[in-house]
Amino acid sequence: MHAQQVSSTPPADTVKAHALKLAPLLIRAGLNVAVRSDGVVEVRNPGDTRMTQPIVVREHQGGPWWHWQWSGPARDAPPEYEPMVPVEDVDEAARRLANVLHVAETAGAEQ
Repeated sequence: MHAQQVSSTPPADTVKAHALKLAPLLIRAGLNVAVRSDGVVEVRNPGDTRMTQPIVVREHQGGPWWHWQWSGPARDAPPEYEPMVPVEDVDEAARRLANVLHVAETAGAEQ
């Protein structure tokens, strides 16, 4: 799918309610989750602070979906959004986020 610009942000309480359903799965996968005041949900790998993936809830195909949030093409451009999965599919959303934010163990790191 192609990234798109989306302007409608659901109310913060709606985003938090969806994030509360997704967060336990992400935490079980070893990730940190925070909901920012602007409605962006930040998912972080605590083992590598550079590994952060913002996601948002936006309308897609007639219902709320989790969307990946990407930087715009220029520094001052608004972010772009790519549909990931419907908000009800927390298992798939958590799986995809865990895959993106996974840091592989190296042989030397196990010592």
